[in-house]
Amino acid sequence: MVTDCTGMLHRIYLTAIVISYALFPPRPENFRHIRKGAAEHIAVRGDNIRFYMTDLDRAINREGELRLLFPGCFALAAPLLLFRLKRNGFSNCRALLTAEGVFLSASR
Repeated sequence: MVTDCTGMLHRIYLTAIVISYALFPPRPENFRHIRKGAAEHIAVRGDNIRFYMTDLDRAINREGELRLLFPGCFALAAPLLLFRLKRNGFSNCRALLTAEGVFLSASR
């Protein structure tokens, strides 16, 4: 019973962080990143949310597509993530609720 409560609190915490970074993007920091292949998606864990939400271009693959999975995130964050994508100039933006969490896809 305790693990269910802890898991739910963790999901609420992740969703709150994603929503806050979607509305108020963090300031950029100097990070090096490697672009992924075409078919891969990036699973954004709790410690990587700030990294990808600071600059969404970090998640773009070689074909100009963005594919991010926010595991454990509630659907409440999806419209705000779509808002952030559109505001940054992405097109073909989609947010899907999967069994793992919210999956974002977009293209440049």
